[in-house]
Amino acid sequence: MPADPYGANPLAEEMKARDPLRYEAVAAVKQSPKLFAGGTADVPPFTASGIDPQLLLRLPVGIRHAAAANPDITQVHAWFENYIDQPDAEIDHDGLRAAKLRMAHWLANTDLDTRTPEQRQADDAAEYAQFFNPENDRLTHSIEQKRREEAGEEPLPEFNDLQAQRQWRQNHAAAGGQ
Repeated sequence: MPADPYGANPLAEEMKARDPLRYEAVAAVKQSPKLFAGGTADVPPFTASGIDPQLLLRLPVGIRHAAAANPDITQVHAWFENYIDQPDAEIDHDGLRAAKLRMAHWLANTDLDTRTPEQRQADDAAEYAQFFNPENDRLTHSIEQKRREEAGEEPLPEFNDLQAQRQWRQNHAAAGGQ
């Protein structure tokens, strides 16, 4: 279903139609940007010509930014006359380009990871430990072996012995623990 060019935020509707799965995932984490006021409002707080900002919702989305910024009320009225029934009409305007870029950036770059920094750090440490520990990484094994030697602690088994132990555990698990 195409976006309603007269809706409050047709750019968001367009993005939702284009990539509904990504849109829903991002919207669950962060609200989509709106068209005006740096992405915080559907209409501007005021217009340069003095018309009621709510009237902009009667124009297609491609005309709203130009109409909001134009101080010439006769030109704005002409745009209402000429474009009110042309849903695809668009006047190139910095505000419209900025709104489109905000929306595209929001959809493409919103981080879906809702973990706290502490959770991320703990998860990263656990992942690191899973892959780089003395049991499965030759370099980490030698570093830990040297640390233990300098600290006067009991040394680790030889790396090849650790590999044999790990292989036995994998085979044992694959055989159902028999």
